[in-house]
Amino acid sequence: MRARTVILAAVATTMGLAPGVASANGGAYIEFEGTHHLPGEQVTGEVYVSVPRSERDLLDRGPFYAYLLPGNAFIEAGRPIPQGAIRVGTFMVEPGGGKPTELRVSFTVPQVTGDYYQVGLCNDPCTVDGFGETVSGSVSIVATAREATLLTQNGKLHARAAGLERDLRKAEKTAEEQAAVTSAALAESEAEGQALHSQVRSLETDVASAQERAASAGGRIPLEPWAAAVIAVAIALVTWAIARRGRDASASQTDVVPEHA
Repeated sequence: MRARTVILAAVATTMGLAPGVASANGGAYIEFEGTHHLPGEQVTGEVYVSVPRSERDLLDRGPFYAYLLPGNAFIEAGRPIPQGAIRVGTFMVEPGGGKPTELRVSFTVPQVTGDYYQVGLCNDPCTVDGFGETVSGSVSIVATAREATLLTQNGKLHARAAGLERDLRKAEKTAEEQAAVTSAALAESEAEGQALHSQVRSLETDVASAQERAASAGGRIPLEPWAAAVIAVAIALVTWAIARRGRDASASQTDVVPEHA
């Protein structure tokens, strides 16, 4: 479970969640100061919620307590607080007067096994677990300062690995797109080359026909020097264009090389 929660922590750190940002379950997320906490340390968290006008009366049903929840337990209004939950603090509610309402909580980390714990909000008895959206968060509790340091380093490595993987996917996508463009260019070059060859063959056929007609008319070949020069230049241009397109296509393929960190 520790490995899984470390990865989740790395993702949350990379995203840089701000107080009041919606969590994965659609609720308001409690943002706690710091990353990993030792038993006995003071932890402070805050969250902002937009309380619908129709539910403003919920704020009068406090006090609202923060509960440290074991395992996959969660708080649900109208049901008993999960067994093993620890009440660790009381939320201070500061209505925003038309702006989002701020909820703050401070508590001392209890002596519990090191792990990631969910923190939920509810009154007693539990009838209000949120204000239009559930309020919850998570806190990392560790046994030693050394463990906190290692977990922080591990989280940074996971974040870096995720970034490198993202860059690799982008490079692969770019390479695929460039390959598609190169393939299309090669096909276009081939089609154009075939068309130019066809034109050259047509010119050669016309010249041969003219020569045959001239020979049958008395042996004189009515092919002016400038016409012969034009045909020679056309053939040279066709050959150069085909060779140039082939080199360009090959160069564009070798240019797409993903960079390695």
